Amino acid sequence: MTKYSRLKYLLEKEIKDLFRDRKAILTTILLPLISLPSIGIFTILLISQQPVNIALVDEDNSYYVNPELDVAMSSYWVANNLTLALTSRGYSVVEFPGRSEALENTSIDLIIVIPSGFSRNATSIDSVGQVEILRRANVQPAINAEGVARGILYAISVNLSYLKIKRLYEKTGLDPGMLKPEAFRDPVSSGPTILLSPEGERVGVEAELKTYIARLLVIAFAFVVTPASTFVIDGIIGERQRRTLELLLASPATLGEILAAKIIVATLLGLLASMADITALLAYVGSLILAYGGQLFMLLDLGLLLLHSIASFFTILVTVAIATPFITRTRGIRSAGNVAGLITGLALIFFFLGFFVDFPKLEAGVLNILQVIPYTQSILSVQNYIYGRPDLSIFNLLSLALLSLLILLVAVKTVDKEKILLTQD
Repeated sequence: MTKYSRLKYLLEKEIKDLFRDRKAILTTILLPLISLPSIGIFTILLISQQPVNIALVDEDNSYYVNPELDVAMSSYWVANNLTLALTSRGYSVVEFPGRSEALENTSIDLIIVIPSGFSRNATSIDSVGQVEILRRANVQPAINAEGVARGILYAISVNLSYLKIKRLYEKTGLDPGMLKPEAFRDPVSSGPTILLSPEGERVGVEAELKTYIARLLVIAFAFVVTPASTFVIDGIIGERQRRTLELLLASPATLGEILAAKIIVATLLGLLASMADITALLAYVGSLILAYGGQLFMLLDLGLLLLHSIASFFTILVTVAIATPFITRTRGIRSAGNVAGLITGLALIFFFLGFFVDFPKLEAGVLNILQVIPYTQSILSVQNYIYGRPDLSIFNLLSLALLSLLILLVAVKTVDKEKILLTQD
């Protein structure tokens, strides 16, 4: 029997063992498919069901007309506009006679106070009508309500400034047709931010969204290596405890072929987990985008998804290959799990760095040192793709594949058959 025939039979055996444990496969695939979309759906549902109680305090209670500008303002009108805007969005608004009563009421999450003298100050030429906003620091949904209130107040401020500037135009004898309130209100402006692609072409917000998705995919690398490590632990330590490892070692197959078959099948399991994670991630982000009126098709980048799948395969392979020599020297499943957890923990550190740091922008000296570590290639393969450098991305994939196979070769060559058998519980 040739080496390839033996490896073929070993792979068939490992695949059969894998599919016999249907619960493990279903858990690996269904857990991310159910959990992440469920988080998105329930987040939207529960936020909509979490009431925010708002106290509106009108301490001004006045209507004032500025005699110099003939501009009027009413605190009642401002309070009514705030109430209508907030209640239309599902918030509960209650009027309080004073701020002390609102502060003492622990059910109130947001307090909006129109201070005394507001109408006079808002219409004057030397004062500002300021509205006070007090928010409970431990109530997250109240932040959204505060944003709505500030948006309404800003709109009122813009309209009032237009009237005041128009009256000043009239008093100075300037042509009202020349009126541009923004020239007085915002004389210096930076303008909207223009987003550019790596090639310098204008792009929309979907480009930044895809970059964010790519960062999430980098973190997803950390979560696909765990099922593969668990399978290898069971394949080596489990078989040793079930006394079936001796039969395998007594067969014509070499130790390297046995370990290679286990590692390859474990990598396939990790790849299934990776596909499930990608699908779940898109479903999660897509549910949030659709909930806020966005378009899901902006997320779909088949090139990025294919790239991530290939990078995941070799990332899992290299992780399992690194862990295998240590797993074979441990006494039990718990010890093997600790060793695998340590290695995946180190990988997790790198992938979280990949979320916050743009590796292609690192100094060349630093990046060259980091590229010896296989996980750097995983991160670069995704980030270079987003930077519009598919040639470098392919180079990173090839480097990752080469490092994976090299480490796999070293792993199977450095494991001693006697130590595997003698390391018993």
